[in-house]
Amino acid sequence: MHPQVAAVLRQAQRLQSIMDAQLHKMDNATFTGTDVQHTVSVTLNGHHEVTDIRIADGLLRLGTRVVQQRLNEALQQAMSAATAAIEADRERIDALVAEITDELADPPAAP
Repeated sequence: MHPQVAAVLRQAQRLQSIMDAQLHKMDNATFTGTDVQHTVSVTLNGHHEVTDIRIADGLLRLGTRVVQQRLNEALQQAMSAATAAIEADRERIDALVAEITDELADPPAAP
């Protein structure tokens, strides 16, 4: 096999591995936010889907507006955490892709 073809295949496998790891992380990561009073918590998965909501006993007696406000607050906290994690992952993946691209553009000298 031509050395350049082999190098491209190795880098393609490396990129596939990076993407598989990211998908695994998105499928298994959770992000939980709470309201300031810690009466409501919302958990999201790595795809920003709500997977759990917990409301403290007695909170519903305060009325729908209070519950809605606290639920939104907890959801915002969870979304912020998830978004920050995604941004960090995106930066890491972009750096790895740039590294792979650089290696393909300027392969190391043969021994």
